[in-house]
Amino acid sequence: MSETDTWSTDFERARAILGKRFPDLKCLRCAQDKFMMRLYNDESLSPGLSYPQANNVLELICGECGFMEKHVVSILEKTETE
Repeated sequence: MSETDTWSTDFERARAILGKRFPDLKCLRCAQDKFMMRLYNDESLSPGLSYPQANNVLELICGECGFMEKHVVSILEKTETE
């Protein structure tokens, strides 16, 4: 699997986890439900999180007002399964 395929799989997994945790997600500022998303590896979280994918952050940007919020994917996933 190429690095691009892996990243695409990680992005889809992150979106699915977010959707399960927050099925009616709305912007905290304007209550719209249209978001742009980006997934990135935040190395500043190391060494607190033990492996590279644990540092993946899903950033949401409201398509209406531009408000940004971030979620550490491994923590969202962990609390989903507990």
